[in-house]
Amino acid sequence: MAKKSEEEEFVEKIKEHSGFLSRFRGKGVLWHSIATFGVIGWMIAMPTVLGAYLGRYLDSRLTGPEGISWTITFIMIGLAIGIYSVWRFFFYRGH
Repeated sequence: MAKKSEEEEFVEKIKEHSGFLSRFRGKGVLWHSIATFGVIGWMIAMPTVLGAYLGRYLDSRLTGPEGISWTITFIMIGLAIGIYSVWRFFFYRGH
């Protein structure tokens, strides 16, 4: 039996990998949905957490015993920024 040439082996490997990719792409809808939910989570969580840290810092520096709570204020601002980011990600497609 003749030994396969390098070119034939290369073509077989390409076919093998393309079969794997086509099977993976067939399952892509699920992974795309999971990735989208992950992005939404980060888009809401990051501004909210950063707002909480900034508010906590300002509370420790500026607020007296009866002052405004900067933590709650910046958590709400961060949440609003996160919700706006998600809205813009899904519904605003202007360039």
